[in-house]
Amino acid sequence: MMTLYNNPQSRGLTLLPLLKELEIENQLEQIEIVYTEMHQPAYEQINPMGKVPCLVDNGIVISEMAAIYVYLADKYREKGLAPALDDPKRGAYLKWMFFCHGPLTEYIDIKNLKVLQTEIEKNRRSLSFGHEDSVFSFLKHEIQKANPYLLGEKCSAADLYVAYCLIFAISSEILPPFDEFKPFLQQMAYRDSLKDIPWFQRYRT
Repeated sequence: MMTLYNNPQSRGLTLLPLLKELEIENQLEQIEIVYTEMHQPAYEQINPMGKVPCLVDNGIVISEMAAIYVYLADKYREKGLAPALDDPKRGAYLKWMFFCHGPLTEYIDIKNLKVLQTEIEKNRRSLSFGHEDSVFSFLKHEIQKANPYLLGEKCSAADLYVAYCLIFAISSEILPPFDEFKPFLQQMAYRDSLKDIPWFQRYRT
């Protein structure tokens, strides 16, 4: 049985819609790691970074959100949430996965930390998101091309990851609720895997 180390107050909640879509919630043991235990030797032996989520599958440790998403979607590929390795859509799928895990997550974290704009500008060349306008432009341009999902007619794990990151950032007033996002988020808001997330309520009307 797989083991998922997580915390209900962490960004590890981003994984829950994927577990529901794959219908594997009962196929793994979920262990809650409280923050005071994350940097204790017992947990650091599993994940030296002392972070959650962290998945262990037959001794294989997968410790980053995007990696867990990709790993599980590929492991249960019969569910249809990941393009095959030779599918032309695989590139766009991976692009979205690692854009969320990299530039978008970095942007959200820096805004949450209230880093001064002058400091962001001073260090923009070393930041993966580069510039706020670049993040906004990329998201608006690419998401409005969803038809109705990011890769076309079928929902993928990338849709779940992107939708969760967007709705979190919008609800936290980090990202504006751009009109370009609305059709995609409305489509996602009615999926069973996301129906219990209150942040999506604004897109269910």
